[in-house]
Amino acid sequence: MLYRRAMLFNPSWRNRASSHCFAWFDRGRRIARRLAFRYALHSIIGLLFLALFLRQIDLGGVIAIARQVWVAPLVIALLAYAVDFLLRAVRFWIVLESVSGRRLPFRRVPGPFVASFGISDLLPLRAGDVFRLLWFQRQMALPASGVLGAMMVERFLDLATLLLLAVAVAGWHLDGHWLFYLALLAGGCIATPMLTAAAGRWARRSRTMRWAWIRGLVSALDTFRILRSPGLAVSVTGLSLAAWLLEAAVLLGAWISLGGAAEAWAAPMAAFVTSTLGTLFPGLPGHFGTFELFGLEMFARVGVAPDFAAAVLLLAHLMLWAPTALFAIGWLPFSRSRQAAH
Repeated sequence: MLYRRAMLFNPSWRNRASSHCFAWFDRGRRIARRLAFRYALHSIIGLLFLALFLRQIDLGGVIAIARQVWVAPLVIALLAYAVDFLLRAVRFWIVLESVSGRRLPFRRVPGPFVASFGISDLLPLRAGDVFRLLWFQRQMALPASGVLGAMMVERFLDLATLLLLAVAVAGWHLDGHWLFYLALLAGGCIATPMLTAAAGRWARRSRTMRWAWIRGLVSALDTFRILRSPGLAVSVTGLSLAAWLLEAAVLLGAWISLGGAAEAWAAPMAAFVTSTLGTLFPGLPGHFGTFELFGLEMFARVGVAPDFAAAVLLLAHLMLWAPTALFAIGWLPFSRSRQAAH
């Protein structure tokens, strides 16, 4: 106690403490400015995409088409969407177990996993990814680099699967476009083993790296080594393909529910792939505007009327957005009450 009082009256100690406080405050202010700039930039780009989309359609005509909806295909599409997220949760659980090297309870994975998507649909700057990283790190005692690496593997599998679907749809229905998607897919397949080998070498040298965040990033990249296992690679690739086909069924369900012909499935499938790839661009929370604009352009290429295409896209987007957003709103308070009870 006397030592603490003496330190309080020590001028050099007070100066060091105040300098540390000012440094932390300045760092926090810089981070806040950076986040505010990113949010403003994403919002401007998203609003621009949304305005470009709205300029190409007659909103009154879109509403008139949407009123003629047939509910049965939408129910089937929502069931497919639920199975889609179940398969995604299983894939993430498999990758997490491979990364951590220990058994993890699956029952604790789907809730926060689905909620992270809902949070990203409601809040800007991929806030759901930050939530998922922190939740699995703290609640399941996993290293942050391992959770981040599992999320990076997940994103890579999603992108590779989408490009594979784009090649299939373009080769089947859109002559002249499949070479571009095939080149992207081939580039990803070539880059994956190179990235895996390089990450392994960097991980062995990570302890000598100066900056902690670089060490963490290299450790996360080293997660790609799990794809060297043929059995694991086949299982997660199969889960990825099944999940994306089920998610595409949502847009196909919206297409059929508004009067589109089921045998013309390639048009909504192509629009779904293009819309989903379009969400890689920065935009508004929930990807409103980017999803619709890119899908509308693809529908226009295959000769679908703009108002009908817009009605399909808006209905499908609502079905993709609302379930995860509502789940996050309901699950977060429930999870907090359960933690408080324990």
